[in-house]
Amino acid sequence: MRPIPSILITLGCLAAAPLCAQTDQTQEIAELRAQIALLAERLAQIEQRAAAPIEVEEETEVEQVAIVPNQPVEAAWTDSLRVAGDLRYRHESINDDLFSERHRQRIRARLNVTADLAENASVVFGLSTGGRTNDSGNQTMGDGFSYKPIGVDLAYFNWGVTDNLNLLGGKMPSPFFRPTGYHLVYDSDIRPEGLALRYNSGSFFGNASAFWAEERSQDPDSMLFGLQAGYRGTLNNGFGLTAGASYYETTHMQGRAPLFSPGNGQGNQLDANGNYLYGFSQINLFGELRFELGGEPVTVFADYVRNSDADAFDKGVAFGATYRSASNPGDWSLAYIYQDSEANSVVGAFTDSDFAGGTSDGSGHTLRAGYVFRGGWNFAVRYVIGDRGEGAGLKRDYNRLMADVSFSY
Repeated sequence: MRPIPSILITLGCLAAAPLCAQTDQTQEIAELRAQIALLAERLAQIEQRAAAPIEVEEETEVEQVAIVPNQPVEAAWTDSLRVAGDLRYRHESINDDLFSERHRQRIRARLNVTADLAENASVVFGLSTGGRTNDSGNQTMGDGFSYKPIGVDLAYFNWGVTDNLNLLGGKMPSPFFRPTGYHLVYDSDIRPEGLALRYNSGSFFGNASAFWAEERSQDPDSMLFGLQAGYRGTLNNGFGLTAGASYYETTHMQGRAPLFSPGNGQGNQLDANGNYLYGFSQINLFGELRFELGGEPVTVFADYVRNSDADAFDKGVAFGATYRSASNPGDWSLAYIYQDSEANSVVGAFTDSDFAGGTSDGSGHTLRAGYVFRGGWNFAVRYVIGDRGEGAGLKRDYNRLMADVSFSY
């Protein structure tokens, strides 16, 4: 057999090349089409699976948009704050036989902020009109339109140690119970400073204090140690009863300058040097009976105090009754109170700032009426008919009228 010439082999390959190339291209195109079909199928599956989650995510986002604005840091701490205050405008007429009759207009404004730090802990900070005073924020108008001073009225913490026991520290309202809120021993505006414990188990309650009445750099401090125990409950006849006893010891008083106003005992007897003639160890008994008369609430109370450190003018007593309660718009109330505070029965610097000129050593009757209007304001009038100055040897008539318009918020 004769060999095929090389040129023929070359020509044959050249002729078959296009056919081979065409076959390879057809296979590649087929493979590409198969891959595209496979990708399209996978894409369809992905879109199908993603359709439902997308709707859920959109709903979740809408809910988050509604929730997030209600959770800012600022809103969280401001929600724990409570603000309260009051403004009182008073017309006052005073008739003291030792002085000329006096008429004056007075204002008092207070603002308190309470921050609830936890379920069992809070702090309170309060401001009140009043300069260097300890028992009243009243400011008399008429001093050439002068600015009126403002002072720290409250600054204390209240920690619930247990469900029944609270520890208070700082400058606070008096923790001790006073029948009908009356102020035989302590004015309601007195803000003692120090530490106090309050216990309340429902029927039984107790209060204790360690207050700094006067801090002295050279002599021992005057401390006010108080202890009070009482019962609060309902009798078989449906009457409500609160009764108890207190003991107050104000240390290092005898022979030292009067508290708050040196040289002025505010009714307490002083020695030849202008210092307290006696110390103060006070026993206090109190009771309050609540019932209804003609469908209206009535409260009858009695309050008694004796200073065992004093040899004379050592007793004080107050008793009276209130009819109805002026707490809601349209409500009105009436009250009658008799009080006799002998000169050394109570610390003059702490007793009622309105009765007997804001001192001990006075007695008399108080008539009181009030009415609550719509809009958060009320009207009250109080008239004191009595005398003062027996322990000082200057006994004379003392009458005082106070008409108040008050706004609370």
